[in-house]
Amino acid sequence: LRHLVMRVLRVVGVVVGAMMAVASSAQTCKAPNEILRADGAQCECVKDFLGINCRQCRTERACNTLDKNSHCAVGLAYSSSMKAKTYSCVLSETLQAVFNDGAMGLACDTTAQTCTMSVYKSATGPQGQHAIDCNMKECSFNGTTVSCASLTCTCTDLCSSISKQLFEVSLANKPVSLVAISDTTLKVNIEGSPLPLEGTCSASSCEQTKVMEELAGGDSASLPPPPPQTYSKALIVSLTVVLVLLGASGLFVCCFYAMYMSKVRAAAAPSPSSLEDPLDHMPPNSPANIFSFADICCVATNPHHDQPNLPSIFRRSGPCIHPPKTLLHDIRGSICRGQVLGLMGPSGSGKTTLLNALAGVSHGNTQFSGAISLDHEPLPANYRHLAAYVHQDDCLFPTLSVRESIEYSAFLRLPAMLSLYAKQQLVSKVLHELHLTHVADSRIGNATAIRGISGGERRRVSIAMELVTQPQ
Repeated sequence: LRHLVMRVLRVVGVVVGAMMAVASSAQTCKAPNEILRADGAQCECVKDFLGINCRQCRTERACNTLDKNSHCAVGLAYSSSMKAKTYSCVLSETLQAVFNDGAMGLACDTTAQTCTMSVYKSATGPQGQHAIDCNMKECSFNGTTVSCASLTCTCTDLCSSISKQLFEVSLANKPVSLVAISDTTLKVNIEGSPLPLEGTCSASSCEQTKVMEELAGGDSASLPPPPPQTYSKALIVSLTVVLVLLGASGLFVCCFYAMYMSKVRAAAAPSPSSLEDPLDHMPPNSPANIFSFADICCVATNPHHDQPNLPSIFRRSGPCIHPPKTLLHDIRGSICRGQVLGLMGPSGSGKTTLLNALAGVSHGNTQFSGAISLDHEPLPANYRHLAAYVHQDDCLFPTLSVRESIEYSAFLRLPAMLSLYAKQQLVSKVLHELHLTHVADSRIGNATAIRGISGGERRRVSIAMELVTQPQ
């Protein structure tokens, strides 16, 4: 009999243990819109609901499942007939630095004049573990603002010791208000709090048709008139001064532009005097008759003629000093006005080097010596204005037109005393003389990417840029 009793007790213990295990695993959810997750670890909201106690509706259909006459009222505003509202917020960037992945949920009951607030991790949601839980009492609802007389909070293990001391002791029974800064931003102002709780929020609740009509009709309780905007006198004075300065600057610019354009038009207008030959207004220069040169020598200080065609890896390394090389030696000659002098010789004989020496164009690795004279007198200081030199290679801007290239040379190198119209007449004259009138408005171009005039026409443009300066 004793063994039988012991057996019965063991069976009863096993059954009771199994029943307790089943009861503990069969966790129930409190809110009507909550269901147990598949793993049984935590409750979650049914479809189209979210927030604390799953009372925040996502869609109109969510409220219709509860009551056919119920609608989803979305927004931060309250109406006089509204009974509740649930908020879901993501904490601001400033608060995220203190509580990473932080979120905030609020639920207000206008009938009981209370609100609850919870701070939790966004990953677990309001159904997971909370860091802070607060209750607000004696609340009043006016438009998008909620004002409560007192606040009491409790902190969990997710709170730091400083936060626990702040919320449970320092801010206990302090007044609190919920203020909507914009349509999606809510700020929780707690009296004495060093940092307000602020976040991006969405709010909604299932309400009857009457509430929707009040919200749509601008009920005074839901949409209070905005306070009139006032501006300080200093701001008004500052704006007035800025506007006056801007107006004066604009007037000055307009007057200056008008004066400048009038001068340009006056300079370009064909007056009786400007219809004459522009060369008549050039500064008087006594033309020279004999151009002579003697003892012209040129020495290359660093010609780099050794191994020019070998790759760098086959060239001799180390310092290599080249003795000076004579390119020109004791070249002399003369030419009279009206004559044409031609230089002939094989490639590399020094023809271009001699022309560079006569034109006063030197390079960094050459040294010239000798004497050049006009009418047996040393060259004057303005020799570069008396002589023109066309280089062997064209140096033109490919994006400019033919006329623009010659005009730039004329405007920059002709005397300033010449009028704009006279300079333009000289440009047109040179274009006509060199048969470039038909391509005057064509781009110069180049041989690679930009299509333009031919190579011979580019050569004539280089000559025209020198002839337009009216050399002797």
